[in-house]
Amino acid sequence: MAVFFICIILIGSGLTLFALILMLFEKKRLHDYRSDLREKKEDLIKVIEDAEELITEMNRFSEYTVTQLEEKNDVLLKSIAEADLKIELMNSYNMEEDSVNSSAIYDESAVSQILEEENPMTHDITASPRKSKVLTFDLKRREIIKLAKSGLDCTEIARLLNCGKGEIELISRMGR
Repeated sequence: MAVFFICIILIGSGLTLFALILMLFEKKRLHDYRSDLREKKEDLIKVIEDAEELITEMNRFSEYTVTQLEEKNDVLLKSIAEADLKIELMNSYNMEEDSVNSSAIYDESAVSQILEEENPMTHDITASPRKSKVLTFDLKRREIIKLAKSGLDCTEIARLLNCGKGEIELISRMGR
């Protein structure tokens, strides 16, 4: 019987020792989780710092971009103002020429006379209103603008010059 009790005591001691070993491994594993949490926390802090640095860089770049855009916009506005001034000067020069040359309002005979002077070998525009004359764009543009400034509407100009109404409207708007 004594051997039985000794076996039971040894088995109990072995189980207790085994339980202690398992508890140490469990404690070590919990310790690893804590160190992992510390490492993750440090990594997260580093990522946040990098993100903040990236945000400051992006803010600096956006400020640079905005200043560049503002400078280019200022240059563009100055160029537009200069162009408007030149256009006004040209318009005032053209108005002076038109006031000298616009004593007569254009009618069909005046337009046909201008066209015959440009190309004397063609037929009369009043004789064949459907046969279109080949005009250079510059001459056509000048005539359309002069007729529009004299007060004729787009339909009358289109009928006189035998051109499309849309083309007349476009060129007269460009002339303004």
